[in-house]
Amino acid sequence: MLITGGSGYLGQFLVHGFAPSHEVHYTFATRKLEKAPAGTVAHEVDLVTGEGLKPVFEQAEFDVVVNCAALSQPGLCESLPERARAINVPSHLLDCLEAQAAATGRAPVLVHISTDQVYDGSRAQWAERDVCAPVNAYGKTKLEAEEHILSRLPAPYPVAILRSSIIYGPPPPEPVPRALFLQFVASAVRGDAPTSFYEDEWRSPVFVEDLRALIAAAAERLLSARDAGGEGLPRRVYNAGGPERLSRVDMARQVADALGCGHGSILAVPSASSTRNVASPADISMDVGAAGAELGWRPSAFREAVRGIFAGEEGSGGQRHG
Repeated sequence: MLITGGSGYLGQFLVHGFAPSHEVHYTFATRKLEKAPAGTVAHEVDLVTGEGLKPVFEQAEFDVVVNCAALSQPGLCESLPERARAINVPSHLLDCLEAQAAATGRAPVLVHISTDQVYDGSRAQWAERDVCAPVNAYGKTKLEAEEHILSRLPAPYPVAILRSSIIYGPPPPEPVPRALFLQFVASAVRGDAPTSFYEDEWRSPVFVEDLRALIAAAAERLLSARDAGGEGLPRRVYNAGGPERLSRVDMARQVADALGCGHGSILAVPSASSTRNVASPADISMDVGAAGAELGWRPSAFREAVRGIFAGEEGSGGQRHG
């Protein structure tokens, strides 16, 4: 198994989660994991230029490739659109997949992580079949990636694209160079100073371990279908969010409840109350029923998952150990 972006937040959970049962290789851009499980293999790769990627595929033959490498900060994507496109549209990775398939006669399964921001946010409960019209550069590059993948790797090539919402969970085994959603909210609700949370932006936040389970289920189904000659291939795009439509205020209040805090530091405000340098879709809550019906996926409710996360951190002295 190859995990691109293995040193990122999601990538670390994938590396640690799959290592006990798979031979795991992962790519990193600048920071190799210091606490990676024994037996994992790290590869330094520049995903802008593709430098370093071809030797990865020369070193090993992969059954499964999980692409979670991305420039995912909307502000950076807006200010660096060409870099965002070069990273988020995985042309170099597809070159390597096609080369391995041609050389071995066995196509590597691809599970590609996309985003809920491919939807325009004009209504609630988006379904996979709905027309996408992203409102910012991040969403546009991720939609272009989806279209590029599906065009270059047509059926019956084994591909699953997972449109992830906000990913939350405990701190990763090693720090990442960006703010973490749940930890930011927890710090805010524990504080005395009021923090503004939008009351009119809705999402379907997904627990990182649930997303890992969905990736595993999709990969297993694709492998079975590939090895059966393409019989029973699932759909190619799935929404990958939690089961609820929650505003940012809803999330903050549920985090406060899990921590036993009051709601006094939570200030509910409209999104129009602040000026942002990048457009943000208002409502990109998603219908995730397809992944449940076809892959048996049952994502956790936000409140229950958050309670479990903070209970686990208290039990380990506030730290998560990888």
